[in-house]
Amino acid sequence: MITRSMVPEYLKYILPTMLTFTMAGIYGVIDGVFVGHAVGDAGLAGVNVAYPLVCLILAAGTGLGMGGGVISSIARGKGETERSQRIVGVTLFMLVVASIPILMLYSLFAEQLCRVLGGQGETLSQAVCYLKVIALGAPFQVLVTGCTPLIRNKGMVAFAMCVQVFAGFVNVVLDYLFVMVWGRGTAGAAEATVVSQAVAFLFVLGFFLHRDNRVPLRDLLPDGSICAHILKLGAAPFGLTLLPEVSTVVNNISLSYYGGETALAAYAVIAYVAFFVQIMIQSVGDGSQPLISVYRGAGDADAVRRLRNTNYLVAIAFGFVGLGIMFAVRNAIPLLFGASDIVKPVIAYALPVFSICYIFYGFTHTTTSYFYAVDDSRSSNTLVVAEAIIVCVVVFIMGLLFQVDGIWFSPTVLQMLLCIMASTLLYRRHKAQKE
Repeated sequence: MITRSMVPEYLKYILPTMLTFTMAGIYGVIDGVFVGHAVGDAGLAGVNVAYPLVCLILAAGTGLGMGGGVISSIARGKGETERSQRIVGVTLFMLVVASIPILMLYSLFAEQLCRVLGGQGETLSQAVCYLKVIALGAPFQVLVTGCTPLIRNKGMVAFAMCVQVFAGFVNVVLDYLFVMVWGRGTAGAAEATVVSQAVAFLFVLGFFLHRDNRVPLRDLLPDGSICAHILKLGAAPFGLTLLPEVSTVVNNISLSYYGGETALAAYAVIAYVAFFVQIMIQSVGDGSQPLISVYRGAGDADAVRRLRNTNYLVAIAFGFVGLGIMFAVRNAIPLLFGASDIVKPVIAYALPVFSICYIFYGFTHTTTSYFYAVDDSRSSNTLVVAEAIIVCVVVFIMGLLFQVDGIWFSPTVLQMLLCIMASTLLYRRHKAQKE
């Protein structure tokens, strides 16, 4: 556990990040509530089908931003200020470049992509409508999401929090206007997201244009070795951001086969709520990353270990709290989202079963965050790739054996297996450091 003297610094990074992630989760739930009441089950299911593609945008920004943020913090911890600044500049260049193919791909192939992800009938129409609008704001989302870790790693955690919270507030207000008042449906929800991200981008742009944070033009030029390091280290946070959506795709396809549109509509609500708990747990690892990376650069192994163990305690506690809350509100959630009478009992049954996984999720994902914070890309990438593969196998086997009930329980089986793998990797790293 961290010492008393480390508590203020720990809270300085953790609390704003937790608040940012919490508000993002709340805003996401509100977004689903508006769509559910205005459009119905098909609208919710459509957004759920398209959302993995939205998360690919977020994952691209998060992966590049966290990769650049970690290695710039490690350089700063070593006293290499100029190199740290150079890394930030290269990261900004990569964020701009990454946004262009995403914009083109989603604009040209929205229907084909949504069909592959399990969309059919009215659900497919709603998904395509949502994705085509989201595509227009892809550059803003990539840049805002990617610059947030860079801003946090500069110590401006409160500013990063304020930008995200304000953007979320704008999103909710516009959601209400576009979806509920003006009847724009799923397209309106997407339009609200795009406008709110454009607003956030203006704040981020202002931050980097300020004389204290301005990046010289020469530092914006690409550097092969830095780009390679960012991509290598950013693969894990990229994967962590995308993993819930990999699960969503696999679950959507399996639930569509075994349970039809009723199961899909129920899972759409569960996925909204699950996202809230998952990002709360993820905020622990991401919030402390700048501290762990700086201490890693400074060679303070004891501080790194204390931060990691404190993160475990907090994240696992969040997992238990999340499970308790989901059990308590299992009957209220369907009403909140305006679910139909046939879908309500499915949600009330499946939500607590699905939520058991949070107990294990805190350990597995905090471990992955720890690995990339200390520049151990091999271990972090191993966990991410393993989760992406195992989720497919587990959902297939559980669906084959127990149909829909097995799919609801599959996240817990997945996270239990990953706990064993994460523990093994931690033990090997500890043994290697001793030698």
